[in-house]
Amino acid sequence: MADRIQTDTDPLLHSLGGPQKELLTIIGDAVMATGAWPVYQYVQAKLDDLGLDSEEVFAGLPRFSHLHLAYSLIRRDRSGREEEPVKLTVAGMAHLDRFASTVAMFLRVVNALADRRAAAPFEPGRVVTVEISGPELVADLGLDGEPLVGLLPELLQGEPATWHGAQQRGDAGWIYQPSSHLRRFRGVHDVNDYLGRMRAWIMPQEPAPAPEPVSPLGVVAAFDYLDVVWQLKVGRKLVHVPSAERAARLTLPVFTPEEFDNRLSALGEMFKGLDAAPDMDAGPFDKMRRFLTRELPAESLPAVRAAIDTLFQVTHIRNSGQHFGAAPQAAAALPALGLTFPITDYAAAWWIVQTHVINALDAIRVEVNALPTTTRPPRPAPASAPGRGRSRSRRTAAGAGPSGSAPATS
Repeated sequence: MADRIQTDTDPLLHSLGGPQKELLTIIGDAVMATGAWPVYQYVQAKLDDLGLDSEEVFAGLPRFSHLHLAYSLIRRDRSGREEEPVKLTVAGMAHLDRFASTVAMFLRVVNALADRRAAAPFEPGRVVTVEISGPELVADLGLDGEPLVGLLPELLQGEPATWHGAQQRGDAGWIYQPSSHLRRFRGVHDVNDYLGRMRAWIMPQEPAPAPEPVSPLGVVAAFDYLDVVWQLKVGRKLVHVPSAERAARLTLPVFTPEEFDNRLSALGEMFKGLDAAPDMDAGPFDKMRRFLTRELPAESLPAVRAAIDTLFQVTHIRNSGQHFGAAPQAAAALPALGLTFPITDYAAAWWIVQTHVINALDAIRVEVNALPTTTRPPRPAPASAPGRGRSRSRRTAAGAGPSGSAPATS
């Protein structure tokens, strides 16, 4: 499928709710005005002025954590002392346009530090200490004009990618000793890549547990059930079945690689038939994500995004059997669904894929079902919409009943 939904975008970079964006803006405005991070008392007072509870706002920030480490959009001392500074992480800066150059500065410095450590003349008989002059590095990279270059030593101390490196002050300014951990970030090209590498290092992906058994009709029924709820809540069809034969394939068992590929191909055609927003020019999953992001409350979005991510992982597996060069994406997607690479038991693999698809479609249906029921009848689709054509016109002309059902026969 050509759909390029933002499933590869790190969750820390997804759009924020209003209170969380206000928090980042308060911190950003303060540091831009003073060159230093604001203290907690100041941030709390500014949130109070907006009628926002500071602890609730902080708790609503996205984050990831593993064991003792937690990483979010801000850094602060958990003691809650009023004099403690509240700082933006690199992920937090990425949400504010005015910090684009600061984020770019940090990533350039990380790349340079990693490269210089890799190029150091290590020796087999002794430990070599790699020391890099901060002021010289800034000059070499042409970063002297960056407004927040003075925060660079603090950023290096605060980010997981660089905090293992030792830092000290000398007569000529600060000196940094990069650690071996930086090799994981060598060649990092943007903030999304940076966060992805950080996640892979700090909290490597664990295989998903095997799902519960499903009925052979489960996938088809899940598409149907979602479509019915979508029509009731949105006022138009979502699922446009490409053909009865393709839908029927989803009910057949799988024993061979060819059958597995055949079922995934049929599933891919069903995905192509999803049309959440006929007036939107995008792939089916991207349409659904954008439409539901606009229509659903914020609390529904994590479940919807996770479900759409799951469906997109299935497309990676499907594409690997039909497109040269797609195998690496499939190998990465398989653990997310509880599968191993290469697949050896195709019957079990198909059962697992079905169950994940059913669960994802059901999760989307549950969130859509929370919308108010539309008072509009289902709207006719434009002629170019997937799965609609002359066959529908013939059925209508043949005398569909007032409720949309086929005419009674004897």
